[in-house]
Amino acid sequence: MYWNRTGSILDPLIFVVLSLCWVIGGWLLVRRSGRFLERERLAAGMASGLLLYIMLGNAIAHFLPLYPAFALASVAILIFGVWVSRNSKFAWPDLITPSVYLPIAAMIAMTGLFTLILRGLGVGDDYAHLPLVSSMAAGDFPPHYSLHPEIFLPYHYALDLFAATMVRIGGFFPWSAWDISRAFVLSLTLVCGWLWLRRITHSKVAAYLGSGLIAFGMGTRWLLALLPKVWIANISSGIQIIGSSVATGNTLAKALFRSWVIDGGPPVPIPFAFANGVINPLTFDWGSASSLPFLALILILMIASRRALKPVGLSLLGVAVLSLALSAEHIFVLLIVGVGLAAFINILHQRTPLRKILSSFSGQFLLVALITALLSFVQGGVITELAKTFLTGRQGVTDAAGNTFSLYWTPAFYDSHFGSLSVTKWRQFVVLLAECGPILFLFPIVMYKMRNDFTHGRILEFGLGVASFLGVIIPLFVSYYVPRDITRLTGFGFNMWLLLSLQPLWRFIKRGALWNRLMLGFGYALTIFGGLALLAFQTTAIFAPQTSSFISSMDSRMSQAYWDRLAPGAMVFDPIGFRAQAVFGRLSTSPSLEGRVLSTFVPYLSAPDPHSLHNLGFGYVYIDNRYWSSLSLTYQQALYSSCTKVIKRLERYNSVTGDLYDFRVLIDITNCK
Repeated sequence: MYWNRTGSILDPLIFVVLSLCWVIGGWLLVRRSGRFLERERLAAGMASGLLLYIMLGNAIAHFLPLYPAFALASVAILIFGVWVSRNSKFAWPDLITPSVYLPIAAMIAMTGLFTLILRGLGVGDDYAHLPLVSSMAAGDFPPHYSLHPEIFLPYHYALDLFAATMVRIGGFFPWSAWDISRAFVLSLTLVCGWLWLRRITHSKVAAYLGSGLIAFGMGTRWLLALLPKVWIANISSGIQIIGSSVATGNTLAKALFRSWVIDGGPPVPIPFAFANGVINPLTFDWGSASSLPFLALILILMIASRRALKPVGLSLLGVAVLSLALSAEHIFVLLIVGVGLAAFINILHQRTPLRKILSSFSGQFLLVALITALLSFVQGGVITELAKTFLTGRQGVTDAAGNTFSLYWTPAFYDSHFGSLSVTKWRQFVVLLAECGPILFLFPIVMYKMRNDFTHGRILEFGLGVASFLGVIIPLFVSYYVPRDITRLTGFGFNMWLLLSLQPLWRFIKRGALWNRLMLGFGYALTIFGGLALLAFQTTAIFAPQTSSFISSMDSRMSQAYWDRLAPGAMVFDPIGFRAQAVFGRLSTSPSLEGRVLSTFVPYLSAPDPHSLHNLGFGYVYIDNRYWSSLSLTYQQALYSSCTKVIKRLERYNSVTGDLYDFRVLIDITNCK
């Protein structure tokens, strides 16, 4: 009850065939772009085809239902690829050379491994993504905000949309589709990263080492655990544990030696010392859009060159940049601002004629940035909804439409586990150094590369450096209404530092003295050790599969029977609101949804009168044994009144005593007017 919702082998086969369309189409487009080596083309074609599939499907889905929209997108990509390759000659045996098929084989193997890991993990905000994937697949597109169903959702839903097509077309469950999509994108990112590193360093060894840094690079909180306990207690006195981390320990000294208390974690708990509140490794970045933005950035770097692009290459660049607006709007904005500033600085100091810039790749990128910025206002997601709110003056995205940012003058990094860590208070600064690890000391190397890029007129690379520093510096003085979200900027900045420093680091290793190599090797080991440890703990989840922390086997069976079969437009009342939305593909609102309290529904949680719920827009009630036991006899009887109808009841009994252990009941209240 995890993989196939429909029970038919035909649905997954149709999805595979349609996926081959965008893979082949993407490969053909990459071949004609003139920007990729032979060994890179298939993997880069997959990545480009994937981004084009998501973006084109997203555009068509505004006018057609999800299934035909994405089927049409797949076929259109293939037709476009065949058309641009109509006059080119190629040999199919070129695809079976080791340099081509070995990276793809590695990607397939990693996808399988990460899927099995994710099948046993419930981390990564499943409560937010599974309902979104399910409701979009059932036809709620553009997606609406569950707490306020009349408002479109301001969210970076690109990867969720890809998973939704797996549910709609391939017949997968929302949870299996979400796991597979994250595993596939991460694996493809690592393979493309390896190929890009091999190109710029001309070394397989450097590509492997750099890929390890991309995959596992993170902070070094665990180093604090090696300090004497007296020192730890002293440092801990200046640190405040915040948010859900308080469940692990109310002080750093206590939490540091305990298992990290997280919902949906692996069976062997992760030590809190290997967690991080500033930068996580790519192999633990399971929330939000996962590694999809990183994949787009690597594609942009692979396309970048001094020479102007052909039309096909220009279209691939545009898709990669535009995808960032739907997967990571903060990166999209920083990238455009960074490259724009780089071009402006180049004009002022290098006195490069504007005409020369506009006729080069840098000029093409600026043109693409302008066009994609305009398209981002209409394609859906955060930028679109913010633009609507600004232009109409109506409340559209609640908090996102208000005063969301504020300034403070004492420089501090925000840590999602420890709050603001000031650079002027030594205890907090020590913890900050541990949280960032050696990545923080890449600062001079990135500066050196930026200077080199500036001197040689590489505006895109120089602009990426500017964007990375904006990502690191802005959170020092700016806070957000959801404070932990500001760490996305910091994480982007540090991740870009990793990417930008890999080439100069490799040159330094080849030419440096032995003691310099040993020092860099030591720093490398420190940087990836925590990520490797996290992966080791994650792999234990392979042996303990779980659908999700809030989805049981009864919910899976209910989903198999009634997903997208309830009346369209009717919400499902569930004390765990996101559960019903994930199970049935229908919006569900309750006071506990996403941990937020919506006062309108608070009285109805303990008094679920069917008539009142129907008047609020609910057509169904979904309950379990725990919620049923919390209700008074009056409302238990009300849920079984003459106007209600039990559609389905599933029960689970204790295997030893035979007593009823749990149940799920789906009740129709559409006649309770």
